[in-house]
Amino acid sequence: MDPSKRYVEYYAKLHTDRAMRLWPAFLQKSERPDFISKRRELGMEVTRAAIEEWAQQEADMNRTFGDEMPGEAVEQTILADCDCDEAIANGAEDDEGESIFELPKDVKEMHIGRIIERIEDKTKALKEYTLCRENWLYVFSETTGLERSDLLRVQAFVDAQAGDLLFDKILVKVGCELYVLIRGEELSEITLSSRALLRLHRWARYLSLRDAKK
Repeated sequence: MDPSKRYVEYYAKLHTDRAMRLWPAFLQKSERPDFISKRRELGMEVTRAAIEEWAQQEADMNRTFGDEMPGEAVEQTILADCDCDEAIANGAEDDEGESIFELPKDVKEMHIGRIIERIEDKTKALKEYTLCRENWLYVFSETTGLERSDLLRVQAFVDAQAGDLLFDKILVKVGCELYVLIRGEELSEITLSSRALLRLHRWARYLSLRDAKK
């Protein structure tokens, strides 16, 4: 498995455990979906809303450096999301939830469109997965430059979805924020402290390195 994929999956699981207050051992590693509970109460698929050209560059880097650098580019994105080192040095516990920089309009549109594409693609593939009482999708955005107003457009797409087989919850990570999208409900968000996100990063890195050695 691509080391960056393994790392993102574990990070998503740990992030979801903490943000959604799940028992840490509740979701176990699986395939199709990526995580599933023992009695199939919940299944969660993980995907990256990666821009294809950037993902290809990262894959080339991973082939060069091997499993000793599991998803290094993704890791650095996660660490930069909340400027963890600076926040910890300043004694900050919580972030303000504002984007660090303003994206050009065309770049912002590209990222919003990519998130919607991944939701659409994974929803079409849902019938091929082990279905559970609840089915969640975790989407890792590749930028911190999206704001709540941008995610409202993604929420509008989710609200407009039709069909019997849809994800019950869609979790979209943008920087420090985890947006929770449920069809027909108001968009909500959960913010974790920089310290918490750094701990998740370290644990996800350990788990991905551990699996690489199996």
